Amino acid sequence: MRKLLPALITATLLAVGGTVAVVHFFNRPIELTVAVPQVGDDTRVMQAAAHVFTRQHKPIRLHLLPVPDWAAAAAQLDSGDADLAVLRGDAAVQATAQTLLILHRNPMLVLAPAGSKLRRIADLRGKKLGVVHQLPQSHAIAHLVEAVLRHYDIPHEAVTFVSLQPEEVGAAIAAKKVDAIFSATGPLDEGGADIVAAVMGPARKPPIFIPIDEAGPIAKRDPALETSEIPHGAFGGDPPRPPETVETVGVDVLLMASPAMRDDTAAEVTRVFLTSRGAIAGVAPLANSIEAPSTDRSGTIPVHQGAVDYLDGNEKSFFEKYSDGFYIGAMLLSLLGSAAATLAGRFAKDPREDAEKLTEKLLTILQGARDSQTHEDLNANERELDNVVAQMLGDPNLRRLDAPAIHLVELAMTQTRRTIEERRQALAREERDGRVEKIVEFPLTRNASPGS
Repeated sequence: MRKLLPALITATLLAVGGTVAVVHFFNRPIELTVAVPQVGDDTRVMQAAAHVFTRQHKPIRLHLLPVPDWAAAAAQLDSGDADLAVLRGDAAVQATAQTLLILHRNPMLVLAPAGSKLRRIADLRGKKLGVVHQLPQSHAIAHLVEAVLRHYDIPHEAVTFVSLQPEEVGAAIAAKKVDAIFSATGPLDEGGADIVAAVMGPARKPPIFIPIDEAGPIAKRDPALETSEIPHGAFGGDPPRPPETVETVGVDVLLMASPAMRDDTAAEVTRVFLTSRGAIAGVAPLANSIEAPSTDRSGTIPVHQGAVDYLDGNEKSFFEKYSDGFYIGAMLLSLLGSAAATLAGRFAKDPREDAEKLTEKLLTILQGARDSQTHEDLNANERELDNVVAQMLGDPNLRRLDAPAIHLVELAMTQTRRTIEERRQALAREERDGRVEKIVEFPLTRNASPGS
């Protein structure tokens, strides 16, 4: 048993260590690389999310990978160099990625300065259109503007496109370099408000909001576009800007993942972003626009199954995901435990066997004491008896004997010691009687000589 104990302790420590390792493996933070185009607002949101997740010890860790534009972000995701990517809708439809979240919706503003006679999209034929781009040297929104103009039978050649950065809009309007502005740089309360203010100029004259009345058919034709609207008074003012709700189209900016991403990881990313939205918005206000995508299967851009499971409440719990492993592990542990118990029982030394051997030895000593003819023999028997007592006191197994076994050994010891004492007394009597007989016989022998 003493040889088996270290093995059992080692096996137990290995089992505990293995359990700790498994728990650590499944609870360690998931590190993900996210490709982020160099758009200031989107970069700030991702930086804030990475900071919040680390500070609050969330199960997700983000590493930002800056890329030039949305097309580059999609390429990083498709190549596997990034796990997540921030993509605008028009880049998303060209990629194989799947949606986790809508980071923000960018309605398209079509604005003309105060005093302009432009009222409809059809009025833009032959005009100079300022198209606002968020990224330098990028013309990504131009094809979206063209999609709108084509619906109204305005070909590319019928207008003059002027590429502008957001900070260039005010000067272009003041210098009359453009007749109208197309912009989809952010939500209404973020980038949209800045563009409206730039068109108004120092005079703060309300701009003319040109509606896209056929937004529904346009969005159906171009999957990158969504129907949207600019609510009455969205930009404040008196009179309110706009004076009435304006129908338009918009483009979404999405957080997307590869279809190869595990469902539970996708669900965890979705959950952490939505539950941490307030904390992220404390650093980057644009995060207030984060929302869950529609789980309707009819969408042009597919939603990742992991996000669908989380949003529909079908996400599997930890036990549900690994229940088969738990059951198999429990059965294996049960089998191992039974095998260990069997081996322990087979190799363990039964103290009752030692007690029986001691009893047999005591009986042998007892019989030897009865047959002893000298005190030296009895002394040898007594030494053997003392050895038996010492063995019993020094053996841990024998100290664990039950009461009946101890009583049997004690009875054998008592009887053996009594036999030794009785035999010692008997030898002493025999020696004493022998000496008396010699003393009596000696005088009789001397007195017999004179009469002979």
